Amino acid sequence: MAERSTSGKRRSPSPYDGGHRERKRVKLSSADIREMNREKLISRWKEQEAYIEQLVSKVDTCSVAELSRLKDSEAKLQLQVQDSTRRENILNMKLATKQQEMQDLMSQLHDLKQSQNTENAQLQSKLIDPAVNLVFQRMKTELAESKEKLEQAQNDLSAWKFTPDRSGLRHHCSLYCKL
Repeated sequence: MAERSTSGKRRSPSPYDGGHRERKRVKLSSADIREMNREKLISRWKEQEAYIEQLVSKVDTCSVAELSRLKDSEAKLQLQVQDSTRRENILNMKLATKQQEMQDLMSQLHDLKQSQNTENAQLQSKLIDPAVNLVFQRMKTELAESKEKLEQAQNDLSAWKFTPDRSGLRHHCSLYCKL
């Protein structure tokens, strides 16, 4: 740091201190001030001024670098906030659409349950009559028997449909298997 000469002008730092000599705070008690002569007091005053200038320059240097870094950081944070806000809005819209879909599906489910309950009630009322129930049970058994007979007839038909190039052994084997 530059020092002031006795004439009040700044002079360059001494080559012996490397230009970066740390200055110390000058502490004087009121008794020291009364007892010191004028030149010594002025010398101490100048040392205090140099110390203050050193502190101010440190603060200025740190402040400029720190301010620049903080501005960059603030700009980045603002971009992040904007991006986060945009993402939040998108997710809120997706959530709203999903909730709407869920409400639609819930209403459809409710409607299906209502229609199923009415159909079940109608079926129950029809099956409560024992005569109707008996007719339905007989129809079921007859249907199962007729399906079984149909399958057997189809198997027999496929067994008799042999082409002339096939051997008689297969025909005999199929008849043997059916017995």
